[in-house]
Amino acid sequence: MKAREVAEGALIGLHHSRHRGSSIEFSEHKPYTPGDEIRLIDWKLFAKSDRFFIKQFEDETRIQCYIVLDASGSMSYPDDKPGSSKFEYGKILTAGLAYLLLSQGDSVGLALIRNGELDWMPGRSGERHFTALAEFLVKAQPQGETSFEKVLFDLLSRFKKKSLIIVISDFFDPELEVEKSLKLLRHRNHELVFFQVLAPEELEFPFKNLSWFEGLESEGRILLEPQQLRKSYLKLINGWQEKLERLGQELLADYQRFRTDEKASQILSSYLLRRSLISRRARAR
Repeated sequence: MKAREVAEGALIGLHHSRHRGSSIEFSEHKPYTPGDEIRLIDWKLFAKSDRFFIKQFEDETRIQCYIVLDASGSMSYPDDKPGSSKFEYGKILTAGLAYLLLSQGDSVGLALIRNGELDWMPGRSGERHFTALAEFLVKAQPQGETSFEKVLFDLLSRFKKKSLIIVISDFFDPELEVEKSLKLLRHRNHELVFFQVLAPEELEFPFKNLSWFEGLESEGRILLEPQQLRKSYLKLINGWQEKLERLGQELLADYQRFRTDEKASQILSSYLLRRSLISRRARAR
């Protein structure tokens, strides 16, 4: 029910559009980019314009999408409020996206990153598959470390064709490891989207009293005066978000931040609407 609420809320203001693929019904042209199939170049149009364009066709095949959900220990924050953790938010977001994609006939697979390992559900389509995905998510609990580089490398070996990959995480892993992992996904010619899920406390650091701060991925605990730490912490977290945004631009990938105190359907709707408008402008050019 939560997945349907997110999915239907996200579709507000959007119109259904047919996917592009490789069937026999011609749809439109798009500028050639490295990695496109040379056999699809329209040579007659090249002779007229001296520019390379690719023929696009109405799709008779399904989009293959894999949603990668971070199920490491840090995603359990805050663990003192039932149903409000980053992981619970990520599960609802994952289920909502899966519901949207399956509803339009696409194929969806799911991968959980937990204890530095990959928990994998192959991509399938159909309503029954959504039930299996939902049951898989309900049973999942966050635990252990992330190890992005190792896990995503393993994931890539399972892909048989170009896919849409959606990564949902707080990205609390070594910056270089996250960066290398995302670049690897994109350089294998997959379409990449990454959503960063954060709790409001992680963004605002509102703590005032002398407190114990405990790592959720075996980093131990330390007694700190928050007021002395706040300025440095905010500089680091804001800088990391800006770096992820720049990385998305560099890789021609989508980056979107979600706060757990915001309604997932509204943020997802804004993101999909923006993505749709960018796609329409690109086709118009």
